[in-house]
Amino acid sequence: MKNLTVSIPEQAAPAEDPPSHVRVVSVLGAGRAATAELVDATWPDGREERCVEKVFAPGRLTRLLYRIAFAAPFAYQSNRHAIRACFYRRRVVAARLQQTRADVRVALPLYLRYCQRRGAWVLGSQWIEGRGPVIGRESGGEMARLISQMRDIENDLVDLGLYGTGWQVSPGAMVSTANLLVVETPSPTRTDGSQSCAKTAAIRSGNDCLKSVIIDLESGIPAVLLPRYLRLSWRNASLFPFDDLDAGRLAQAKERLPAWAHRDLKSLIHHSQQWKDSEVAIFRTPWNWLSGRRRRHYRTEAIRRWKLERRIDSASEQKLQASRGSWSLFWLLGLFPILGRRLQVFLGRERHRAQWRQLFTHPRFRLAVLRLLKARKVRQWQSEKRLPRAHMVSGAGFARHIVLANTLPARWHRWFADPRQRTLLWHRSQRMLLNRNYQTARARRTFQQIVRRWRSREWIDAEIAEKLLRDFEDPKVGIYARGLAKHLAIKAFSPLASIMKLSGFALTITGGSFWYSVLPFLLMPLGRSIITLQSWWVSRHQRTPHARAFFVGLIPTLGSMAFITQMYSSLPAISEFLLRDSASRIGQRLPIYGGADSRTEHALVHAMDAFIRILRPVMQSPGGQTFPIHDFDRAGSEDLPDKRYAA
Repeated sequence: MKNLTVSIPEQAAPAEDPPSHVRVVSVLGAGRAATAELVDATWPDGREERCVEKVFAPGRLTRLLYRIAFAAPFAYQSNRHAIRACFYRRRVVAARLQQTRADVRVALPLYLRYCQRRGAWVLGSQWIEGRGPVIGRESGGEMARLISQMRDIENDLVDLGLYGTGWQVSPGAMVSTANLLVVETPSPTRTDGSQSCAKTAAIRSGNDCLKSVIIDLESGIPAVLLPRYLRLSWRNASLFPFDDLDAGRLAQAKERLPAWAHRDLKSLIHHSQQWKDSEVAIFRTPWNWLSGRRRRHYRTEAIRRWKLERRIDSASEQKLQASRGSWSLFWLLGLFPILGRRLQVFLGRERHRAQWRQLFTHPRFRLAVLRLLKARKVRQWQSEKRLPRAHMVSGAGFARHIVLANTLPARWHRWFADPRQRTLLWHRSQRMLLNRNYQTARARRTFQQIVRRWRSREWIDAEIAEKLLRDFEDPKVGIYARGLAKHLAIKAFSPLASIMKLSGFALTITGGSFWYSVLPFLLMPLGRSIITLQSWWVSRHQRTPHARAFFVGLIPTLGSMAFITQMYSSLPAISEFLLRDSASRIGQRLPIYGGADSRTEHALVHAMDAFIRILRPVMQSPGGQTFPIHDFDRAGSEDLPDKRYAA
């Protein structure tokens, strides 16, 4: 376990001092604005360090939202002042927390670099080994302790003048709890060598053995979901708030920071102002556009960005700096959707224009370029698992794959493009539907994975995990486990069902029958009903109940929990555990408000706990064994396998 005690160097390494070599170890996760990667970085002087890189290359939706709000490309991806503001913001917040709090720290920034391959700025920061808050009872636990910390930090940052940063630690943002990790620090020891606070006591009382580390202070979308930040933004004449700060209040709060942090504070204010002035942002102090200084600054930064993104060469750079008319024409070309960037590259790079001339006049060159384009795209699709590794693509197939790649998710693209994938899924589904041994093995493997995941998150202790795995081997569970495996098998056809739902809806709105949009939604419930009836018929001599499974299976989306609820009659402990896991999964997959370690996930698990308390007197058969709800909360245990790492 890494020691949480972090000393902030008084003299920061220059933000533009990147390592000479970076090797990606693994991808830790992806958010709305960036992808977090664990890397081994090597500097020119031979120094090596394992750290985390945030690659700010967001998807289309995030970029679109930012353009609507500020009429500019996503700032952290392309704006040099914005990414430097990230660097110094983390240092300023870290200095403030080090001075005022002993239980919260910040993952310090280490360097900045521009990734030409992905066309995005990268922020390198410390790698923190930790986990999310453990699920607990509504009245206490780590989540309640974490929210209390976050509320105090939010108020402190807003009072300091960093009101945009307060959004990242605001408990009102349901996913903001994922921006912090819980780290267990070594417990203080007594003179006899024993620890003065045991792990169990630390967890349940929330004492100094548990620390929190903020690993994300950069927004992904404008903070429009909380009225508090809208009011603060409108007070500063900006319609959409996005990591803003109050420069006047922040400058006045200089004495509330250590002396060595004053330079970081000055750099933060400077780069934030330069960043905001380099965006059109017609909803942010529009009268400032009358300032010639701001227009000149905007023009200079736009040219710098185009040069960094290789849209222009040195000759075009000099021409754009000298002629306002050329700059205006080049800027207007960028407004064209989809083709704007390509038109700018064609106009701004002589080498690119020469290549286009050769493309039209030299057939061999044209064939070579097309082959290279095709090979590059195929490698990209293979890396995204849209195509298998050894997949040959014809000319007509290449055009088809371009359409599929730009319209469908990777899983659906692979399903339509790879016959072997369809065959594999078909055979697997057949085995899931017809082979009893495979059904049992698949159900057991899935259950073991769920238990390991909860164990690695420390949501259950070793004793409960072993008890659940042991109970799952009970023969009474076999019938319901096989039924659950069959229900999961028909989910392999969900891409086809989704296409049918979209097609039926399109037919209805274009004048077709209303049933075109209704019938596709009945396919999966109908399939589950047939499977439930088949399971009842096979086990009819054992008189195994199936009524609850049949009626729950008719519910769209939630019908996959049919056999989980039916299992309650024979083994309620396993049923309750799977119900809680289903609530956790829904909380992670909800758009915008959902995610791992979010308040949404914890709230849905607590709601399921309340439902289970109501369910027990109604569904529990005499002699059925259950675990008390609080027994699923974390209990003290030895060191755990499969720790979750993030940063």
